[in-house]
Amino acid sequence: MFSFIEMQGFIIYSIVFLLSIGSLMYLHYSKKSNSVFWLFTISASILVYVSMYTIDDTLHYSDLVWIMCIILFAFIGLSYKMAIVFVGVHIIGLGIYFFIELNTHVTLLSVRSNFELINMIVEIVFAFIIMSYLLYENVRHHGYIWDKLQETNSQLASKNKENITLLKEVHHRVKNNLQIVVSLLRIQNSETKSEETKAHFRTAINRIMTISMIHRKLYQSNELSEIEFQKYMQSLIEDIKNLHSDEEEITFEFTSDLIEIDLNSIVPLGLIINELITNSIKHAFSQTDKKRVKISFKVDNSNVILNYSDSGEWKSTDTSGFGIELLELLTEQLDGHIVRDSSEFKIQFPLYQKQ
Repeated sequence: MFSFIEMQGFIIYSIVFLLSIGSLMYLHYSKKSNSVFWLFTISASILVYVSMYTIDDTLHYSDLVWIMCIILFAFIGLSYKMAIVFVGVHIIGLGIYFFIELNTHVTLLSVRSNFELINMIVEIVFAFIIMSYLLYENVRHHGYIWDKLQETNSQLASKNKENITLLKEVHHRVKNNLQIVVSLLRIQNSETKSEETKAHFRTAINRIMTISMIHRKLYQSNELSEIEFQKYMQSLIEDIKNLHSDEEEITFEFTSDLIEIDLNSIVPLGLIINELITNSIKHAFSQTDKKRVKISFKVDNSNVILNYSDSGEWKSTDTSGFGIELLELLTEQLDGHIVRDSSEFKIQFPLYQKQ
């Protein structure tokens, strides 16, 4: 194909020369390379097959190398999907050529002169140089992208670490502010004479302490998106028990299939447990009761089932008080539903809440 004697070769290389000059001028003025990649990939593919089908009395080793150059060119300048398309096109094109034209082509071959052999060697060497350059550019391009990706990942990791530190600080300050609110309520409670008012204060303090504990767990945790549920719940139960220092005889039986839980669920769920335990302490047990509370969490497909019960007999069967309304409201926040049978509660809600 590199012979200047053959008119077909001269025409093909003239077209290649004109396309190269035109593309360089277009690239110089527009600064847009995508169109150049498309033009060269398509035109070069066409010219290679024109050469293979029209020049019958020469070897086409160089054309195979040019096809490899075209594919590399496509991978560098076009999307990977389009490059794969060109790979498929050339596989089909070569398959058709070998199946239909190769035998005819072989019968037309003649012994090549030294000049023609030198021309072929020069063309193949030139094609290999181009292919090597394209391989180099492809490797360099991927290396550049990899370095940029590593730099970006490093910046994101640093920024993420900074954001986590700031977010933990927010949770820490919220916890401290809630502790201040609790302290103020306790001071006010100590100055109150009414036992009923004192009971209301203790209930409010318990609810705020439950929220405060969540924020304490968050700034102590390495993972802010989820909380280790079992440890959190065991700590919560122990804290609620300690808030009722006169109720140390209560035995808690806690089991859970749930390992982690998202932040959207932990706040209402913690308040639900606080409310249930507080209600049991207030309404279920007499002095002679064997005080026992059972709490279990079971995972059923994509749902969590909370079963709660105590061993007491409730002094109050009121189903319209603030505590029951609060339980229903918190269950709605979990997108779940609650069923009560005396001192037994069953609450079912989705495992992951909507963001």
